[in-house]
Amino acid sequence: MSNINIPEVAPLPPQNIVIVAGEASGDLLGGALLAQLKQRHPNLAFAGVGGPRMQEQGLKGPYDVNDLSVIGIVEVIKHLPGLIRVFKYLTALLRDNKPQLLVTIDLPDFNFFLAGRAKALGIPIVHYVSPQVWAWRSGRIKKIARLVNHLMVLFPFETTIYSHTKLPVTFVGHPLVEQMQPWCEKRDAGIESKVVRKSLGVGEDEKLLVILPGSRQSELKLLLPTMLETFNQLYKKNNKIRCVLAQADTISDTKMDSVWPTDIELPGVQALKKTILVRKSETYSLLMAADAALVASGTATLETALLGTPMVVMYRFNKLTYELGRRIIKVPYFALANLVAEKKLVDERLQDAANPTQLAKDLDEILNNDKVVAQIDEGYRELRAKLSHPSRLPVDVITDFLSESSSKNIP
Repeated sequence: MSNINIPEVAPLPPQNIVIVAGEASGDLLGGALLAQLKQRHPNLAFAGVGGPRMQEQGLKGPYDVNDLSVIGIVEVIKHLPGLIRVFKYLTALLRDNKPQLLVTIDLPDFNFFLAGRAKALGIPIVHYVSPQVWAWRSGRIKKIARLVNHLMVLFPFETTIYSHTKLPVTFVGHPLVEQMQPWCEKRDAGIESKVVRKSLGVGEDEKLLVILPGSRQSELKLLLPTMLETFNQLYKKNNKIRCVLAQADTISDTKMDSVWPTDIELPGVQALKKTILVRKSETYSLLMAADAALVASGTATLETALLGTPMVVMYRFNKLTYELGRRIIKVPYFALANLVAEKKLVDERLQDAANPTQLAKDLDEILNNDKVVAQIDEGYRELRAKLSHPSRLPVDVITDFLSESSSKNIP
């Protein structure tokens, strides 16, 4: 570990926080938080690890979410040297700058290890997004209560999980609720949806399927071939269906090309990529215009639900990761939309069940059964209501800590 070189740590202004997010969903939360903090505290500097949304708000640092966006035991081992390099950089950043606050977003194993270093330095820690302690490793509740000074949670049911501890826990709502509202209004109006479909060349008598294969390159390798073959089967049954892939902002065109399978062909089409359109940074517009979506499990399922798009959720893991995980994870659902609703809103298929034949059958039901779509829509409305009344905003919680820090420095 000592032989791993890290970039030089640049000094920060006196008013600063270190903030760390490790994937696209964390970057979404962090970007919204930093935008609000900039309005209230214009002299505040941000350093750490984040993605494009956080960097747009002024986050400084030599690493981004792709350096931490690793899922699964096997994958972590493979990327361990890089993770150590980022950790050493952040530790030096905390030690040399003594920020007013460390804000960690999701990524619990990495971030709680980092929180331990911050605590030893006397730096307060606010963690944003509770780990899924209701699903597995509930023993982490005591560890979290010991390590962090405040926990901000996205879902109302999570506050009760920590009620037996002295840890302050605040339901701050999910920023996606507010973020999706304008798009929901556009969808209800129906005008922009028609514009998007026309721009994609989707005819009035055709159905539009959007596929969301994830925000990590490792996810694309595991999920994309299955998603494409699913569309292939739907297309063979009915050639009045079009497909567009929503490429995540964190996936470069080069990475997308590197994982695109070359051994799948549609009837009469030499190259599948000529039939399936790929669009980057247009996910919400695409979902708004879609008749159905095939979505990788994660935050994208919540985005899709809040936009009101009927979907099927799928996920596949490395075989060893799956075999280890299924022995210790105990939840009734794995799709976030179903978990938050605490009931099945949409079909979800995991591992071997996430095969093209089953997924095509599930999607065909959505595309051709109005009663199924109506049931999904009713569940989506209930889900939105659950998430629409936070106790406080994230910026309020962070401001409290900044105010406390400033008062301690007043002579």
